[in-house]
Amino acid sequence: MRYDVPVASWLDYEYSMEEQKPIRSLTVILRTPGCHWRRCRMCGYWHESAPVTQADIIAQLSYALKSSPNEDFVLKLYTSGSLLDEREIAATTRRRMVQMLLQQKKLKRLIIETRPEYVSAEKIAELAAAVHLEVAIGLETADDFIRLEYIDKGFSFSDYRAAAGIIADCGATVKTYLLLKPPFVDERRAIEDAIKSADLVAPYSSTISLNLCNVQRHTQLEYLWRRGYYRPPWLWSAIEVIRAIKSERRGTVVMSDPVGAGHSRGPHNCGSCDTTVKEAIKRFNITQDLHILEGINCDCREIWAAQVRFDKLLFGSIVDHVQAGRA
Repeated sequence: MRYDVPVASWLDYEYSMEEQKPIRSLTVILRTPGCHWRRCRMCGYWHESAPVTQADIIAQLSYALKSSPNEDFVLKLYTSGSLLDEREIAATTRRRMVQMLLQQKKLKRLIIETRPEYVSAEKIAELAAAVHLEVAIGLETADDFIRLEYIDKGFSFSDYRAAAGIIADCGATVKTYLLLKPPFVDERRAIEDAIKSADLVAPYSSTISLNLCNVQRHTQLEYLWRRGYYRPPWLWSAIEVIRAIKSERRGTVVMSDPVGAGHSRGPHNCGSCDTTVKEAIKRFNITQDLHILEGINCDCREIWAAQVRFDKLLFGSIVDHVQAGRA
């Protein structure tokens, strides 16, 4: 394994609300010592961690920036944890990164990811001085019970709001990740929770990214999935949530990357329509045009609709009882 090249990097397109059109994007996933929380039940990204040096990290970024497009672009700079965690990216390394980004004359926006506890005015201001900064936070849900008990995320909605406030005060913007169908949540409740969560995070978010839960290896979620206790979300559920969020919030960018779509470990329908739905979601991401999601149909949609109806009867009262007992 080489430590001086990133885990992955690729070119794509990202919708720009400022320009009202898609622009080029360069996504870079840096290999770092990894996330220090490592308890989220669905997340296996920390397995990409390695004993890299800070010099390795700078070398990775330098390597990736060689692929920068010769036109206006967005840089998505991710790690397997939090870019603002100084156990992953030291303060001196972060400052060196800023100097490297200042040399990218076509760079219009930088997107990073972090847990809220690592957000500080000093760190945000430092990065925002180089370029327009968007900070992505994996809130997953606005429901503290689901986030703490079902996902084991380790922070509260109030922690998220405090971090979002700091980010806004520094002139940066927030991208909020919401997770469709966390562990122990049925299909209907997953749809309702994602829509409700979008309502609650909209005041803090310039972008809402709907992450469709997939089954990663060596996770607690994989344990549940192998024993038949979990099914990834239907792609119809993703369409339902995206349409509900965007139709109410035209000024907010809504995105969803259907990772693993069409596979048993990823979000899927019946198999026949999965590619069609996946490609429609990807086209929506770069256009924000809800008409793209209309007129898509398949016989399995009726099966999905029936499951959503019956989930409330089968699971709703049980979950309500459990949550009431924890209150």
